[in-house]
Amino acid sequence: MTQNSREALIELLFLSLYLDDHLSLAEDDVLTTALDSLGWESGNSREKHVFRSFALARATYEDPAKCDEFLKERAAIFKSDGEEAAAITWLSKVLGSDGLTFMEKRFLTQLEALLFPQV
Repeated sequence: MTQNSREALIELLFLSLYLDDHLSLAEDDVLTTALDSLGWESGNSREKHVFRSFALARATYEDPAKCDEFLKERAAIFKSDGEEAAAITWLSKVLGSDGLTFMEKRFLTQLEALLFPQV
């Protein structure tokens, strides 16, 4: 996975955690596994990006229009890097680890539509 896609995935992972207002132990375990598995190839630390991503997700989640734009921008990164399948796989694993809520299903459906448009 490219570094741009890693960063976009981390940002979407944290945004997705706000969807059900609940972080379960199962989600936390799978999230930790995802972060460890993705690797990191940046001069900035992963932890710094994680903290920034939390703040960005919190600010974005509060505004549906911002949330939609945020999702579109990250989807465009995955598409340009050819990382659509990896992105949807990791997000599905993390969100599905404790069962999918209506909002989580909606989020994944929106992302799938952006990543794999029906033409």
